[in-house]
Amino acid sequence: MKVIKRDGRIVDFDATKIERAILAAFQDVDGEISDYAKEKAENIASYIEGYYLDVNEMPGIEEIQDLVEKGLMSCKRKDIAKAYILYRETRNKIREKQSNFMEATLKTIKAENIKNANANVDELSFGGRKFEAAGLLMKKVAMEEYINPIVAQAFKENRIYIHDMDNYATGMHNCLFVDLARLLREGFTTRNGDVRPANSINTAFQLTAVIFQCQSQVQFGGVASAHIDFDLAPYVRKSFRKHYQDGLKYIENKEIKMEGDPLPIDNKFYDIYPNVKKYALDMTEKETNQAAQAFFHNMNTLESRAGSQVPFSSINFGRDISLEGRMVIKALLNASLDGIGKNHRTSIFPISIFQYKKGVNANPGDPNYDLKQLAIKSLCKRIYPNFVNCDFSGDHEEFEDPDTYSASMGCRTRMGFDRHGLGWKKVGRGNISPVTINLPKIGIKYGICLNEREEADLEGFYKELREVLEISELCLLDRYKLICSQKPKSGAFMYDNNTVAGFDGDNIESAVRHGTQAIGFVGLAETCQALFGKNQIDKETRKKALDIVKYIFDFTKEASERNNLNFSCYFTPAESCAGKICKLTKEEFGEIKNITDREYFTNSVHVPVWEKVGLFEKIDIEKEFNPYGLGGQITYCEVESKIINNPEAIEKLIDYAMDNDICYFAVNFPIDTCLDCGLSEDIVDTCPVCGSHHIEHLARITGYLTTSIEKMNKAKQAEVHDRFKHSKNTNWENINEN
Repeated sequence: MKVIKRDGRIVDFDATKIERAILAAFQDVDGEISDYAKEKAENIASYIEGYYLDVNEMPGIEEIQDLVEKGLMSCKRKDIAKAYILYRETRNKIREKQSNFMEATLKTIKAENIKNANANVDELSFGGRKFEAAGLLMKKVAMEEYINPIVAQAFKENRIYIHDMDNYATGMHNCLFVDLARLLREGFTTRNGDVRPANSINTAFQLTAVIFQCQSQVQFGGVASAHIDFDLAPYVRKSFRKHYQDGLKYIENKEIKMEGDPLPIDNKFYDIYPNVKKYALDMTEKETNQAAQAFFHNMNTLESRAGSQVPFSSINFGRDISLEGRMVIKALLNASLDGIGKNHRTSIFPISIFQYKKGVNANPGDPNYDLKQLAIKSLCKRIYPNFVNCDFSGDHEEFEDPDTYSASMGCRTRMGFDRHGLGWKKVGRGNISPVTINLPKIGIKYGICLNEREEADLEGFYKELREVLEISELCLLDRYKLICSQKPKSGAFMYDNNTVAGFDGDNIESAVRHGTQAIGFVGLAETCQALFGKNQIDKETRKKALDIVKYIFDFTKEASERNNLNFSCYFTPAESCAGKICKLTKEEFGEIKNITDREYFTNSVHVPVWEKVGLFEKIDIEKEFNPYGLGGQITYCEVESKIINNPEAIEKLIDYAMDNDICYFAVNFPIDTCLDCGLSEDIVDTCPVCGSHHIEHLARITGYLTTSIEKMNKAKQAEVHDRFKHSKNTNWENINEN
């Protein structure tokens, strides 16, 4: 007798397998296997074999199991039949899950289900397909082996979103402000060798790219310098001294050996030979500019992760007023303006962030005001730099310590006060892991949008919000413990070189505890719409929206005290989760106008992208939420591409945002580039110069650019399509009145 297995293979019939399954049911119910059980199992197996031999048919596994059920139901022990049926259903569910998992994995390997969850990953490439397929397995392992069942259930119910779950099981952490200055000063080791300290600005820029690349491989998020101008200024001095010595030799026919730390370029010592100084200064500026250009090219070509990913890198600068620091800032901005490659395309990474500070670079007469002007020129052409507010009321700095200056990761992550001794320092710290709450789902359940009540049930809303916040806290604590349980060799570059602060040489927690545990959320606008019938543009609704955000903020303060860790309220960037969460919410509640009728939920506290508000109105609305997003936030304004011809207006807009206590600010506008002739302006389909249709359409996703809108996931593409240009509802001539 032969049997057809589920996968189509034909094998010999084995009666003992039927007997074992039946006996397992008896064992499960009775706790033992009686003689009656053995007899019944043998009789049923014998009957099935005889039946199919008589009818001369080749049965399938499911047909055999149907007969087993009938055989058990015909005996006196109905409880045994029930146990067998439940066992069969459980096994079927497991097989179905395994089958679905295998199907999804095969589709990923074949690049048949490209989702562009991360626009920085090429899912068509060999490495990308392998990376995404492996990610499916790692997510499965995390969910089944590591994540608390309560948390897992909340995730399955679409109440929370666990970010980067494919990195959960390995115990990787999120992002870091790397201690760049010390690594350049002392050198560092890698798996296959060691690197000497930098002795020129050219080498320093090269090693910065290497450091970013190495660090990005021991974490799953971004890597940043909190003040690259201060970090690299010493190496401008080193290069200047070398060029000065060469000038002495070839211009003045003198050889003077200079030892020790190089003097600042403006030191009177160098004025003795003015022609030599001029030569050295020219050569140093040339070297610094070339090094900065090479750095930008490296950061867009050094593929550090599978799927052709380059390091998700950010650089903060603008505060160093020394001649050397200013030279670094100027070189970085000029490199941004020049672009990369033969067509001088806009650089995707690093994300440049200008550190705005009154008395340093904000106004005419400030020592670095000219560099602010250059930054705005770069912004008008390249979208970068963004502007971080070093006068933000929610921060604190010590003027003599650049490590305490306000800085941001490109996506929006920032570091607040560290309760474990580092205070307001940023360097060596990062976000450990984030979790995001699906706020609209709670809003729909307790709001007026389903026509189940006339007024929002705020008591029910806050009760469930508290429950979800507690689940989020549990999620972050469990993940934190798993991260701390790893061995330092798991992230050898990070721990061998102390790129993180506070590492005691043995226990990972000694370093990780200085980072933040971020509780974020999406869709505040949709939540208010669900609860009250209006979003936060309405002043009265905004007060209630502020109450919701403050409630989350206060919870993170309580969690910090409760767990002696740095919990933070995080305005989630929501690249892929905004679409995933919205899709599942729509499946549960249906399509609800201005809530689930689009492919995405609004990013954190932002004004919905489709709302026709002006530039200053958008800033005025979102500024009220800024005091609570201390784990990371950003305010965007959308403008038309013609803005590149009006840098004065952009400066006034930036100043307005900074004066109104916006923590982190960016301006969006279309950047289209013809990849045949290099024209960069607002191009729809056809290049007006060469007639090419080979057009690259850049856009910002959450905190970073992508080389083509088509590389975004469908939800983000839909969001970009819906974005209203706030400049259309703004009278630039009356800007000062705002």
